[in-house]
Amino acid sequence: MRRLGALLGSSLLLVFSAGCGGYLGSAQRAYQDGRYLEAAEKLGDHEDEVTALSPRKQVSYGLYMGLSLMKLGDHDGAERWLGFAEQVEAQRPGTLRPDEKREIEAARGQLAGIEEKAKAAGEEPTQDGTFLQTVRQTEPAP
Repeated sequence: MRRLGALLGSSLLLVFSAGCGGYLGSAQRAYQDGRYLEAAEKLGDHEDEVTALSPRKQVSYGLYMGLSLMKLGDHDGAERWLGFAEQVEAQRPGTLRPDEKREIEAARGQLAGIEEKAKAAGEEPTQDGTFLQTVRQTEPAP
């Protein structure tokens, strides 16, 4: 009977872990395939769960949410989530892999360039961070 309980507990843990990794992995694949809105939506559907994730998954969430929002033109949102990933790294050094650090640095460089061009042109450089809310409000109900 103890073995059955241990097996059941392990199975539930595995299912829960796969569920969390499932949407993160799916969003990462969507991003890598150029489906930025899909990636941002998948992650956005789980935003209230971010603090319950492991630090490793938190940085992955922040990285891909930030990169996706940057590609979609939500520069404030991108800054917020890239900063979140960096904050987790600062609290737990080694959480971000070297390639992820390079991606954040490159994204920050792109965002700085966009902001400089907008300022030079006298334009407002970023949106207000509500891109996903706007998209969701205009989508037809399922």
